[in-house]
Amino acid sequence: MATSAGISYFEVEKNIEIAVNDRRRISVITWSVNTDIEQQLDHIIDSILATHGNPDLKGPVYTCIKELAINGTKANQKRIFFEQQGLNMDDPDDYSRGLDLYKQSLNEHKAVELGKIARERGLYVKISFDYDDTGMCVRVRNNTPINPDEETRLRQKLARVVGYDDIVQFYMEQADETEGAGMGLALIIMLLKGAGIDPHYFRIGQTGDATMAVLEVPFTTDFVSIREKFLAGKKN
Repeated sequence: MATSAGISYFEVEKNIEIAVNDRRRISVITWSVNTDIEQQLDHIIDSILATHGNPDLKGPVYTCIKELAINGTKANQKRIFFEQQGLNMDDPDDYSRGLDLYKQSLNEHKAVELGKIARERGLYVKISFDYDDTGMCVRVRNNTPINPDEETRLRQKLARVVGYDDIVQFYMEQADETEGAGMGLALIIMLLKGAGIDPHYFRIGQTGDATMAVLEVPFTTDFVSIREKFLAGKKN
C-alpha cells in the first residue's frame, strides 16, 4: 500500500538509503507484526540512526517502536473481536467481559485470523518516520479510536511509571491485571530512560477517530520538540 507522503513499505528496503539521504518521510503500513515487518523496521531505524551518528540508540528505539506497532495491531484486532462477540467496547460491563474473553481466546492462530480480517476491513497501523540532523519523530497510528476508559488508564500508567527506574519494582507495586500490568508502557519508559531520552518525548492518545503514539528522539542539543515548536508558535 503506497503512502501519500513517502515511499510504500513494499519498496522501503531497496530504497531506504535513498530515502534517508533525501530526508524523505518513510512510512510502513501493516495489519499485523510479523518477521517481514520487524526486519523492515529494523532496517529503517538502523539506517536513520547510523546516518545521523546515533547507532547506539538502535536497540532501545527499535524495541519501543516494535512494542507500539504490536499494541496498535492488537487494538485493531481487539475491536474486531468485540464485534464478533456482540459486545460494546464503550460499555464498562461489556468491556470488562470482552477483555477477559479476548485474553482467554488469544493465541497465534487467532491473531493471524484477526489480522486477516483487519486487512480486509482496512484497519491498519501506520508507522511514519520524520527526521533531520537534530532528531527523529516517529508516529505510530492505528485507525481505530481508543476506548475512553482505556485512555484514562493509559495516561494514569504513564504518569506512574515515569517515577520508576526499575521495571520489576513497577510490576510489583503497580500491577494492573485488567490491562496486562501495563508492562509494555513500563518497558518503553525504562528503555527511554536507559538511553538518556526524556520520557516526556513519548506520548499516546486519541486523535480524531484514530489512536496515535508519538516518540521523539533527539540527536543533538539543537533538537526542538513538537511541543516546543507549538508553544513558540503561540507566542509569535
